[in-house]
Amino acid sequence: MTYQSQYSARYIKHYRALPSLCAHIDKIEERILTDPYARTEQLTYKRGFNLKGCRSAHVGRNFRIIFVICEECRKEPECEYCFCGGLPDQTVVFLTVGPHAKAYMMR
Repeated sequence: MTYQSQYSARYIKHYRALPSLCAHIDKIEERILTDPYARTEQLTYKRGFNLKGCRSAHVGRNFRIIFVICEECRKEPECEYCFCGGLPDQTVVFLTVGPHAKAYMMR
């Protein structure tokens, strides 16, 4: 099953700022949309931030993609980043991409 994608303004801005990684990020996005539960990490609290309901995927050693799966984040009452209103359950919302520390701080 393939999921549909949605992108936050933050994700688009950070993606465009990483031209040397865009091709690799695109491949990771495709993998996530095919099976968002495979090879991703379910997040809780990272560096003092509540990321419950979010997931991360590695892009190389130091970069992460942070995203939510609508069917999963709707079930997490503490999810602060569920932007799934009006979207089908089979939607992945990409929240941010960037260096490890900044990505987890949602900057």
